[in-house]
Amino acid sequence: MRHIATAAMLLALAACKVERTPRGFYTQRDPGIVERQEAEGEIRDRVRNFAEHLGRGDRADAVEAVAPMDLAQVIGVDGNGGINRLGPNGLMQALDSVALPAPAVARTPHLQVQVGLQEGMGSFSTHVELLPMDAGTRPLRMRATGIFVRDRGSWRLSQIHLSHALVPPPAPADTAASDTAARDTAAADSTP
Repeated sequence: MRHIATAAMLLALAACKVERTPRGFYTQRDPGIVERQEAEGEIRDRVRNFAEHLGRGDRADAVEAVAPMDLAQVIGVDGNGGINRLGPNGLMQALDSVALPAPAVARTPHLQVQVGLQEGMGSFSTHVELLPMDAGTRPLRMRATGIFVRDRGSWRLSQIHLSHALVPPPAPADTAASDTAARDTAAADSTP
């Protein structure tokens, strides 16, 4: 009887099949990728907050949002007049030279962030668009690029360059009609 029970158990074990657990049932996250994504998210949030504070017309909070280092290099839209601007005060001076349409809806389309964790540096580039809520005010579109450096676990602005974005002026609505009329007139003059 004992042999029959042992044989039955061996048959039952032989029928069992051990399979690997599919990768979809567990996640193995690469810590380097997770850290890079978190760093990119922090820089992205800082740049978006910078734009939102500019949309409210609050330059001081905009400067605080990007947390510039004391020796951060700042190039403003006015080209600084050849003067080197540094740190939070330099960024405030650069922003003072821009006519902000406040209140405005702030956008950062095409915001791109790249982070090199081993170097402890991250860069960003975007357009900062401030779309005014008042109908009579013109929108502002600036190009912003910069470099962040990890300082004691936090990302701080090391360099920023602001410039006016080149936007082609809108064509008047009647330009296309006048061009067509001119071509039609020229064609009529050349017919015998």
